[in-house]
Amino acid sequence: MIVKFHPRGRGGGAGPVDYLLGKDRQREGATVLQGKPEEVRELIDASPYVKKYTSGVLSFAEADLP
Repeated sequence: MIVKFHPRGRGGGAGPVDYLLGKDRQREGATVLQGKPEEVRELIDASPYVKKYTSGVLSFAEADLP
């Protein structure tokens, strides 16, 4: 398993939300299980910190998948 954190998090909230869900919120294969994407965007935009969010990746070998 590979765990990696990216040096991102300094932009607005629309960037990560659009990346995950698509700009029209209809990205194939993307499903919101809980929460509201627009609230996440608003929370990121309202953060007073320089680094407003953290992004990362969990990568598994096919043999390790359940």
